Amino acid sequence: MIDVKQAVQIANEYIQSLFTERQIPELRLEEVEMSQDGAYWEVTLSFVVREPTAYLSLGDAARTREYKVFRINAETGQVQSMKIRKV
Repeated sequence: MIDVKQAVQIANEYIQSLFTERQIPELRLEEVEMSQDGAYWEVTLSFVVREPTAYLSLGDAARTREYKVFRINAETGQVQSMKIRKV
């Protein structure tokens, strides 16, 4: 069985592998929770997304934070899903 530190590391490595073409800005850990039945770790990570906007005259970008929840099998350490979390 994997512990909480391993679950966070797995989620971190997984998201990094999905976005190989660019660095993930300001990646941070938000929440970690084990499911009630003890079968899964749910790890929430967030990162900054810069979106161009017509309202900024200097070509800057609006900054928003996106949240992803990773469901990781507590026995095998395999990522079962990644979902968008709305805050």
